Amino acid sequence: MVQNGPFDGLLGFSQGASLCATLPGMQEEGVALTKVPKIKFVIIISGAKAGGAKYTAPKLAANAFAAPIKCPSLHFIGEQDFQKTEGLALIDSFVDPLVIHHPKAHTVPRLDDQSVKIAQNFVEKILNLATT
Repeated sequence: MVQNGPFDGLLGFSQGASLCATLPGMQEEGVALTKVPKIKFVIIISGAKAGGAKYTAPKLAANAFAAPIKCPSLHFIGEQDFQKTEGLALIDSFVDPLVIHHPKAHTVPRLDDQSVKIAQNFVEKILNLATT
């Protein structure tokens, strides 16, 4: 991120999403990404909470989720995703997360009209934060 940045936000799928979810909290705690600008948003697709049932990383989770994460977040949760439970637990770690539920499994979903509006609202929120 130092070499190729700056980056405004992070987007990740599956394990990448789980990693993306940990970074804002770790940055806030001063244990990661201390030499780059603050992460402004995350988009989490089929992610799971580190330290949960499937991703046991207690030291990582202790830093990443020490406090509610204030970074704006958009989460995609599949009703048939094997990580659904951990994805829902991850949502609880964020302040005011936006969530798109879809009927598929562990995938980047095709969005219906309602989900597109939720995603558009998220992008507009991020753009408004950038201009204020």
